[in-house]
Amino acid sequence: MYCTNCGRKLPEDGSPCICGAQNGNFNTQPPQNFQAPPQYYAQPPVRPVTPVHGMLKRFASSKLFFMCALLFTVQMVVSVISSVIEVFTVLQNQAYLLERTPIGTNFNVEFNVNIVPVQNILVLIGLWLLYASAKKTDTPFMSTAGVTLFKVTEILQIVGCGIFCGMLLLIGLLVLLASNGAPNVTNYTGLPDNIAILIVGIAFVVGLVLSVLLLLYSVKMLGVWTSLQRAIQVGVLPKKLPGYALALQGFSIFCDAAAMIAFFVLNAWILIPGSLCSIAARVYVIRCMAAYNREVAGMEAGSF
Repeated sequence: MYCTNCGRKLPEDGSPCICGAQNGNFNTQPPQNFQAPPQYYAQPPVRPVTPVHGMLKRFASSKLFFMCALLFTVQMVVSVISSVIEVFTVLQNQAYLLERTPIGTNFNVEFNVNIVPVQNILVLIGLWLLYASAKKTDTPFMSTAGVTLFKVTEILQIVGCGIFCGMLLLIGLLVLLASNGAPNVTNYTGLPDNIAILIVGIAFVVGLVLSVLLLLYSVKMLGVWTSLQRAIQVGVLPKKLPGYALALQGFSIFCDAAAMIAFFVLNAWILIPGSLCSIAARVYVIRCMAAYNREVAGMEAGSF
């Protein structure tokens, strides 16, 4: 520190400047030729608070958002428990068969394990991070960690769709080469080669189109999450969620309902609670997404 009277550097032991001791007083007015010492520590810029910050904080701390995160958590837990019970049931059945299988008999143990996707885990963590950040009352700002996890899930989706599209194109090329090499030969399906190849071609085109649409959807949603992240940081108005995002959730509800009916027919009772929780969670996701779009539209109309 420096003396405001003479500009000398103050003693490190905290004693007064020597100019005050010489003159008998401590004049706080600096001389006319005094130059203030340079500022070595710049103050951090102050983030302006906008109405968008308040809207996002109010929405992420609402009961609707909390119920959405809670139901999604319950659905994940139930799915994991159902999968574990299913695995143990299959292993128990296979062990029962192995005990009654003659020695020397070839016996293959096969079972499927439903592994919870990593993307769903990231989305779940992101939801709770947003909610916890919005519930803090000591700051008007929120953390962007939850939205960052949403962006990571979309990037994983884009990479997965890209790989799947490449695999489909490779399979389609191999099927095309095989069809040119062995025409008019009955295959293992019992159908003529031209009919079988036509069916495979239709399935290939449908799968490729769906993969491309899912890829474009993930790219669009990545832009939406980026705009939301920027809105949390600087308070600008974010983009609304696209309508087909809500439509995709509705289609997922239809798929969950169809799966639940199949589980009922096949007496797979242990998997039915997971489908019920998934339907309830997706209903609240649609409600939450629609409420978010209404909030953004209201901010647009009010020109915050």
